[in-house]
Amino acid sequence: MAFRLHLDKDGGCDADTLALAPDLEAVARMGLAVLCGLAVGLNRAHHGAMMHPNRLRVHVLVGLSACLMVLAAGPSLDARSRAIQGVATGIGFLGAGEILVPRWQPKHALPEVRGLTSAASIWFTAALGVTVAASTPILAGAALLLALITLSARDNADGHPPNDQP
Repeated sequence: MAFRLHLDKDGGCDADTLALAPDLEAVARMGLAVLCGLAVGLNRAHHGAMMHPNRLRVHVLVGLSACLMVLAAGPSLDARSRAIQGVATGIGFLGAGEILVPRWQPKHALPEVRGLTSAASIWFTAALGVTVAASTPILAGAALLLALITLSARDNADGHPPNDQP
């Protein structure tokens, strides 16, 4: 995403406009990361029998924070690579927490694997944030569209509704 600078009739522009352009691009990229997280979060928030507003907030914050981490790393490819690795590690822990034992199970019950789709969507939202920050918004938009199509398929291959946690 690039912004065009408005040039005066001599073909120049003032220094303030030049200094502000990278900041405006970063803000636009963060806004796009929020919109991507919002789209995935809305899908996950409406999954199941009741509304889950925390899912919406989690996805928005994951997308925004992943984008921010990559943007804050600056233009150095090495620094961006380390930021992306850090995002992937952190999101792995967050996703694992989504999959592990639900709170409503008895303390000594065997854990059930639940929430895989929610964990995968958190992982995907982080990937969207990274893509918005480090690549083209078109790539992020295409990936978002494909993910929303995938997430909107509510039946498993056997015709039964998915057994994901509400």
